[in-house]
Amino acid sequence: MPRRRVTNVSLPTNVCRVRGRNGKDYFYYQERRGQRDAGPRVRLPYEPRDPDFWKLVATLSTGHAGPTAGSFDALISHYQGQSCFRSLSLNSQKSYRIALAHISKAWGSLSVRELAAKHVYALQERHSDRKAMANLILRVLSVLLREGVRADYCAFNVARDVQKLRENPNGAAPWSDETFAFVLAHAPSRLMRAVLLGRATGQRAVDLVRMRPADLHGDGINVLVQKLNQQRHWCPVSKDALRVITDWNEQPMLPFLHKDGRFFNEDRLREEWRAWKLSNPAVPAEITLHDLRANAVCDRRLAGVPHQQIVDQLCMSPAMVVRYSKHIDRALNAQQGMATLERAQNSQLQNLYSPAAKRHA
Repeated sequence: MPRRRVTNVSLPTNVCRVRGRNGKDYFYYQERRGQRDAGPRVRLPYEPRDPDFWKLVATLSTGHAGPTAGSFDALISHYQGQSCFRSLSLNSQKSYRIALAHISKAWGSLSVRELAAKHVYALQERHSDRKAMANLILRVLSVLLREGVRADYCAFNVARDVQKLRENPNGAAPWSDETFAFVLAHAPSRLMRAVLLGRATGQRAVDLVRMRPADLHGDGINVLVQKLNQQRHWCPVSKDALRVITDWNEQPMLPFLHKDGRFFNEDRLREEWRAWKLSNPAVPAEITLHDLRANAVCDRRLAGVPHQQIVDQLCMSPAMVVRYSKHIDRALNAQQGMATLERAQNSQLQNLYSPAAKRHA
């Protein structure tokens, strides 16, 4: 029986598809693919539609012994093999996997039955600087525990009654120039660098921590956008920002945000930022590193850069660029409207209020 071709399937982390000369798709598991310390490449004899595919990936991800029985990693592996997960759209599966990865990182080897509401609130607080992500994790956790109740991993769903965080309906908002200048002048060196890179490139914290001097190219920097499946992108940087970045004089292969020569991941960066922010009353409590993406867009709009060019510069979607720049765009449009209103041919409208001025005199 001929093998079915698998198309448009969202693959888990560390799994890649290779299409053979015969047109068939083959799947391989390899950790840190493309890096110098990449792990061995293991052929997966199953297709993503087969539950055994997900079980084998879970085994390879957690060691050959597989996840501990009754643990969160075991429940996640079980859930991803169920039709309730596989029937989700590809975009939903991708979003769910991001949340499941955070859950696995927090509690992977822990027993599902021992989870208490206080643990859920602690995880929520850990991601409180990104309220949308915190709420996504909570929503996926509730779905996961619902399946856990059905499959006898736990007796009840402790996430069901945990309240979501209140999100800003306007999304990320740009920092004020005063706040930005204060942080550059007073924050610890690593946070200062993160803030400068964030505004100069408009990239997410998960991508900022991986930027290195070796990635500088011309008047910009090469980045691998993790949210877009490691899509390679060249991001132009202003000459002013580039001059400061090159003056840091770091070793070519060492991340700009390293700690004593070691990689400093996104979670640790956010924890350090949150702790420093709380210790400085001059820094608004509501601002986040993610807000700097809005600054990057607004800087370019104020300089007159069209939306589509910003899309190409920052590797953002057109909708996201419009969302970040809507307040700036309104102000720019209003100013242009006033310039039209006060043209010479509209002189009859420019003296409407003169009677009030004469009365005051």
